[in-house]
Amino acid sequence: MKIAVEKKELIQYIQHLASVVPTKNPSPILMNYLVKADETNNLIEITASDLEITAIVQFSATVHEGGAIAVSARHLNEIIASLPDQVINMYTEEELLKINCEKIDFSLMIADHTLFPVIPKVALDDAISISAELFQKMIVKTSFAVSTDVNRAVLTGVYWSIRDDHHLMAATDGRKVAEIKILNSNLRNQDRSTAEDNLFNQSLSETIDRVIPVKTLNFIQKIYNSNSKDLKIRIESSRIMFAYENYVIFTHIIEHKYPDYQKAFIKDLPNTIIIEKDRLKTAIRRVALVAPDDNLRIRFEIDLDHFEINTVNRDTGDAKQFMDNYSYQGNATSVSFNYKFILSILDAVDTDKVKISLGSSKDPLMVYNETSPEDQEITFLLMPLRS
Repeated sequence: MKIAVEKKELIQYIQHLASVVPTKNPSPILMNYLVKADETNNLIEITASDLEITAIVQFSATVHEGGAIAVSARHLNEIIASLPDQVINMYTEEELLKINCEKIDFSLMIADHTLFPVIPKVALDDAISISAELFQKMIVKTSFAVSTDVNRAVLTGVYWSIRDDHHLMAATDGRKVAEIKILNSNLRNQDRSTAEDNLFNQSLSETIDRVIPVKTLNFIQKIYNSNSKDLKIRIESSRIMFAYENYVIFTHIIEHKYPDYQKAFIKDLPNTIIIEKDRLKTAIRRVALVAPDDNLRIRFEIDLDHFEINTVNRDTGDAKQFMDNYSYQGNATSVSFNYKFILSILDAVDTDKVKISLGSSKDPLMVYNETSPEDQEITFLLMPLRS
């Protein structure tokens, strides 16, 4: 293999692929990139995989001699990042990858590329198309709410449900919920082939429910480019393929039934407050400076004429701030909750003002944009802390 490529071209791709390479070592070969060079078409293809997600990027370069190698992902990234912004020459010599840029030379040991996992076949003929900007928004509005508890595997992914006239994404860790629903969508009605393994060929009366690992969606978020409008998606029984710009991503789904989180939604809570989002975030952060470390508890106490945010910490002290310039409808109430959770929800609110519905101290908080975007319903829920 012998290639020449501009550093700025190469670095933009491998810096994203690095996030796919596993941090732990399930198999030594997975710590490598699979690099292929196509002399006929002057193309380089680089693949990274952790078995759950496989990401492939293909781009143009000067290929003097084709071939395939496996090379340490970490070392290649660090070396390329350290080089000047010039043309980089790479070629294989016996068991080494030689890297040359101006007067700088590196040699990297290469591994047996045949040990790399088999790459699935790319098939886009019957893929659906969705706005990349919309899909990006759906990821942003939900992925922050996933669980990090590996013992509850299904909650470490994002739930995507496609219905006849709408689709939605949701995530929950059991304490907070984030859901975005896209109304009047036509994903189920796009023209596709009759391939048996294409899930869209099932009856239109059925829903397609998949739980996607959050790592996959985070990768799609990393490579999002506002200039590239369409994201291609092919859903199979046990995996999903995404094609976007120069990338193809294969991901296994999490094969567990997602919990019915909507049972926790309460749409008729009796109390509602509307307040400027940024002012509320600032006040929460300020009061939380002395919040207890074990549960990060802060408290809202509110009625028509009084809105107080406070916390009490037996080891540190206490804090409170009185809020003004808010609109409130309802009765006096109070509720305690984890301040980091409410901040993560407020960060996902689009409008300058946020609408929060409350009940008693035992009811969840329901959080919304002040006004809903067209054909979208965005809902957040936060469970309270018991007093």
